[in-house]
Amino acid sequence: MRKRRVIFRADGNSQIGLGHVVRSLALADLLRGEFECVFAIQAPAKELQQQIRQVCEGVIVLPPCAAAEERYLHELDAYISKEEIVVLDGYHFGTAYQQGVKNKGATLVCIDDIHAYRFVADVVINQAGGVSETAYNHASYTRLCLGPAYALLRPPFLEAANVARDIPDGRMRVLLSLGGADPQNVTLQLAGELSSLSEALQVEVVVGEAYRHQVVLQGWLQHHKNFTLHRNLDARQMCELMRGCAVAVTAASGVAYEYAAIGGLLFIRQTADNQQALYRFLTSSGLARRYEELPEVLSSTSLPAMFREQAAGQRRQLDGQSGERLRRVFRGLSVAAGLRLRKATLDDRILLFEWANDPQVRQNSFNPDPITLERHTQWFHELMADGKTLLYIAEVDGNPAAQIRFSTSGGKASISYMISAAFRGLGLGHLVLLRGVEKLKESLAGIEQVEGLVQQENYASVRSFEKAGFRRGAPDPGHPGALRFVLPLA
Repeated sequence: MRKRRVIFRADGNSQIGLGHVVRSLALADLLRGEFECVFAIQAPAKELQQQIRQVCEGVIVLPPCAAAEERYLHELDAYISKEEIVVLDGYHFGTAYQQGVKNKGATLVCIDDIHAYRFVADVVINQAGGVSETAYNHASYTRLCLGPAYALLRPPFLEAANVARDIPDGRMRVLLSLGGADPQNVTLQLAGELSSLSEALQVEVVVGEAYRHQVVLQGWLQHHKNFTLHRNLDARQMCELMRGCAVAVTAASGVAYEYAAIGGLLFIRQTADNQQALYRFLTSSGLARRYEELPEVLSSTSLPAMFREQAAGQRRQLDGQSGERLRRVFRGLSVAAGLRLRKATLDDRILLFEWANDPQVRQNSFNPDPITLERHTQWFHELMADGKTLLYIAEVDGNPAAQIRFSTSGGKASISYMISAAFRGLGLGHLVLLRGVEKLKESLAGIEQVEGLVQQENYASVRSFEKAGFRRGAPDPGHPGALRFVLPLA
């Protein structure tokens, strides 16, 4: 089967840093075995393009364009359709930009850490813990994937999270990594502070391709022989270096999660405003300590015990399974991206008969008794001849996945739908409802309200109606124990 294309949109350079690009590439690295990953970026440096191509199959080089310009909202129009999944990572991709992507029919994911505007994406990923769903203003259908359970870790660090960890032997080694760009050169400042603590420390300094202070840093390092400079390490090289360091000093960013996945004494420094939420979570949860605590810990006789205690706490938060959780999210999105509705035909009679007699369908029906083929055939032919009923089959990449039916009377339509067993658990319910309502509006004018009845125990269907924007209405007199959902169209 052809892989679904995922287009990642993020920017990065020596002025704004590489944080958005790095975490988007971490997600691409997790997905590239099952998806075609393409990266869209404005005017990237040659070195950054090479870094992206190590993970992604293609790079879309976009011309420079300020977020305030009207054309910024349409920069992806030529590249996206209802077939693609688009991932946005950056603070300029507000509601209007997101809506432009949705208007093209694409499935949309946003990687976020500031929840500063309304989201109309299908999924929002925020790996910072301690963020409540109530902090987000979002569309009814938006799925929120919050906390370290969805940590954007590259594969070597996911593997490391499942390996036993103890304090490394030999000389105390400290990792110092403040991000791929570090525009303010906090690296040099902290290196100076570390040099004053103890000459017995071996400090491993890591910078990225976008770091523009290398000449100054190397001049300083010539006089500090216990410091070693590393530049442009790939994921496995970085992972191996971290394994050898009992202590790490990092920014409150993705690199902190990477070291925490390996396990050890982690000290963090907030180097940008957008790191505030992650800094607060890392320090309050025990995943990391404040950088200011470093001198006291290094001089403590209890350092080995503190190392083991912190590593154990990090294991509890970062279990190495976030990659598989994220892949499951995108598998569901891929199924949704391939969803199409068509009118039912006479050839669908047996298919619908088999679906109707599925045990779970019967259990959630108002009449749980099995349906005979004779009874189903009579019902089906009457329905197909009834001009007041619309019946659609939902297909995923050409494979029948669900059915949705509308019975109309006056300005109202009653809805009934079901998902086939092979496609349950993929988050299709609310999409079938949304696409079905779209088809209804295209086919019939004058429908002012759609409503559906759901057994109270059918939690999946209840959630689907809620995500599709339906609201609970007054009970139906014929089924007072059921939940009645209403969606006004007028």
